Amino acid sequence: MTVTTTLPLVGGREEKPQQTQPPRKKHAKLFHKKCRTGCQRCRVRRVKCDEAKPICNNCTRLDLECGYGPPPTISNNDFDSIQAPTLSSSGDSFVDSDGVIHLPETEARRKLELELFYHYSTETGPTLGAERYSQNFMGPVLCRAALQSDAVLYGVCMLSALHKAYKSNFTDPQHMQHHSTYLNLTLQSHHKHVSHLDIKNVDFSCMTSTTLRVYGYVRLQRRQLEPYTPPIEWLRMSNTSNIVFRKALALIEKNPDSVSGKLMLEVSRHLDEKRRMEDSSELLHLLRRQEPHELEEEWDDETYYVYKRTLSCFGWIWKHRFDNQPPPGLSRRLYLFPMIVDAQFVDYVGQKRPRALVIMAHYFALLAIHRDFWYIGDAGLREAQAIAAELPSEWQGMLIQPLEILKDPSLLCDVSIHRD
Repeated sequence: MTVTTTLPLVGGREEKPQQTQPPRKKHAKLFHKKCRTGCQRCRVRRVKCDEAKPICNNCTRLDLECGYGPPPTISNNDFDSIQAPTLSSSGDSFVDSDGVIHLPETEARRKLELELFYHYSTETGPTLGAERYSQNFMGPVLCRAALQSDAVLYGVCMLSALHKAYKSNFTDPQHMQHHSTYLNLTLQSHHKHVSHLDIKNVDFSCMTSTTLRVYGYVRLQRRQLEPYTPPIEWLRMSNTSNIVFRKALALIEKNPDSVSGKLMLEVSRHLDEKRRMEDSSELLHLLRRQEPHELEEEWDDETYYVYKRTLSCFGWIWKHRFDNQPPPGLSRRLYLFPMIVDAQFVDYVGQKRPRALVIMAHYFALLAIHRDFWYIGDAGLREAQAIAAELPSEWQGMLIQPLEILKDPSLLCDVSIHRD
């Protein structure tokens, strides 16, 4: 409502009427407490973090690596961290107010990406697959997708730079710098895809997730083990990859011949829980509860089934670990374990429950099957040895079989027969 008022006489004249508006109600200001303790990824993206640990809900939902504390820096001798993205040979990069990384489109950048792409297609890609199926997926299939998707291209460049760094024994700072830059670009583009997953980008999301899991294994083999802390961040990052594949299931029904459709079909063959249970009989002794220290641990029906399902994730591999001619698919199942294992089991590992660590030691001993692959190396052997040193003496009896493998890894089967 408009109110008309007449002002009093001023200097013998009556002022003209003026219209005044009633005062508007001001909305109460909303004050948000600025959080400085959120995870690194949420702080870079400038979004609210719920600070759930060891991985926040944002990173779980978006299939991102999660970590707390100040943003770390990378050095030649410490691969356990991520440097702020730079690309000195291609101009100055910057991060905008939304946490989005921008690289200038320059001739130097174009030449660098062509160089990294060529290195990947000729040297890196052929080394990533343990079997013919994996070699084709990590090679030609991924390279073709990189020509259509920035996320996949960045993942390819990231692995290529990482491979170059490995070949220099991680002494070339330029390779490490390029790897750091493209790792961040990969995560950024992957986040955009996962946030808006649809039939157009589902293939690219699954492929990008795969490149990040390869990176996770390299990081695993170079992490510090003293004092020993379980590789919970690696497990979380690998375990949350199945979010992408679960979302993909509903989409690939419309396009079963797509890359993700074929990939999900391949994965589903190894995920049948009933069949997995049948192959885990050799590991059931790890569920024994007879000794006093075994009877003292936290235990209920749910705990039992979590452990049993975990053992079934690699029971088939354990069954064939010494075969002269291992069956096809063994390598793929080995890589699937951290992705398909129960999230509850990952919590047990984070709590350093002795039985959970015993089970992890068995898996890491099996990982030595791939010790000749550059991105695996001695990661499995190092982790199994560290767990053996960490476990209380009363639990050492459950490590007899993994320790035998550690003494002579050559006893394990040779998967190279499937590479041709």
